[in-house]
Amino acid sequence: MPTAPRPKRALVVLARAPELGRVKTRLAREIGEAAALEAYRELGTAVLGAVGRLGDCDLTVAFTPGDMEGRVRAWLGLAPRYEPQLEGDLGARMLAAIAGRFAAGAAKVLLIGTDCPDLDPELLETAFARLDRADAVFGPAADGGYYLVGMKRPIPELFEGIRWSSPATLSATLARAAAAGVSVAVLDERRDIDTAADWRAWRAVRSQESARG
Repeated sequence: MPTAPRPKRALVVLARAPELGRVKTRLAREIGEAAALEAYRELGTAVLGAVGRLGDCDLTVAFTPGDMEGRVRAWLGLAPRYEPQLEGDLGARMLAAIAGRFAAGAAKVLLIGTDCPDLDPELLETAFARLDRADAVFGPAADGGYYLVGMKRPIPELFEGIRWSSPATLSATLARAAAAGVSVAVLDERRDIDTAADWRAWRAVRSQESARG
């Protein structure tokens, strides 16, 4: 019996295993480690629930640490594929995850994390569509980083020598792209959940949406 063709679009979700004291450390300084862990778990579940509705797309959860697959699966559920992240800084891990999907036959790859619960299938479809005309697409986060990166080929220079988790992460990346002649599309800004104020605001909106049914 012939196998179905693999989707030419791929989405990678970077995730860290939900361990006390190892996730949402900035948020934990404000609300405590236990509450931050529960927040992290809720955010990841929300993100996977949203992106899982995207059609015609090969979904991979790239997790760390590499020996925590069971714990990540128990948290995020039956995603089609789980694979450990490679070693290195954030840029090296993102590049490896993206390159792996191209090596598996994808024509367009998006990569996200679990910190931006406002992602939805419509936004991801827009990101994929932008890659028809651009080499790369970024979703700018309000803190100066980005909540999404996508490309139609591996572009190592966009992940090397970047200061991660800084207010200048995205601007430095865009400058690197311009210097390398890489065409870039930019999506609407979204807010990562990093502080207690972010967390309370998102929970309030979610409660209102639930009340409306």
